[in-house]
Order: sequence, then structure tokens, then C-alpha cells
Amino acid sequence: MPYVFPHLDPESPHAGNQLSDFRRTWATACRRAGLTGKLRHDFRRTAVRNMERAGVPRSVAMKITGHKTELIYRRYAIVDTKAIDEGLAKLAALHQSDGQAPSTVVSLASAR
Repeated sequence: MPYVFPHLDPESPHAGNQLSDFRRTWATACRRAGLTGKLRHDFRRTAVRNMERAGVPRSVAMKITGHKTELIYRRYAIVDTKAIDEGLAKLAALHQSDGQAPSTVVSLASAR
């Protein structure tokens, strides 16, 4: 089946074909999964964030998610506080491994 949301009813004359009303099918699928009110972009954003955290090369992640431009991809690659804290910890570890004086690296946002 080449479609993500094909008609699944084998008795349907449209079985295996592309759905004609994605919004209604999406709402039904979310309701059945107990995820009412979710948008497909919520899942796309989560996928992008997970790939960024896993270290998947951006060009590969863009192919997987279907983003054609890096500008739009970056809209989905939202950086959260945890990622910022991890980045700062890595920077502090780098400075310590270089033999520099121990220092505390603090996010400007948390320093306020």
C-alpha cells in the first residue's frame, strides 16, 4: 500500500486507494487512539525533535519528514529547555577537558 491512510475496508470499492477526506479520517483515527485534538503537525514536530536529539543528519531528517527547505524544517525543530541545558553541560565539559579553569556555564535565560 503506497498511502499512509488508505481505505482499509477490503469490501470497499476504494480499498487500498488514497483517502479523499483526510481531515475526517485523521479526526477518527485520533479519537480511536484517545488523542483527540491532536494535529498531524504535532506528530511531525515530535518526529523532528526526536531525530535532532538522536543525531540524525538534518538532510536525512528532512527527507524523512518531507521538508523541502531548511527554513520550514527549522520551524519544527523547536529547542526545549532540556536540550539547552544538555548543550551547556557539553560546553562546560569541553572547557574542563581543555584544562581551562573550572567554570559554570549558565543559560542567559536562566541568569535573569
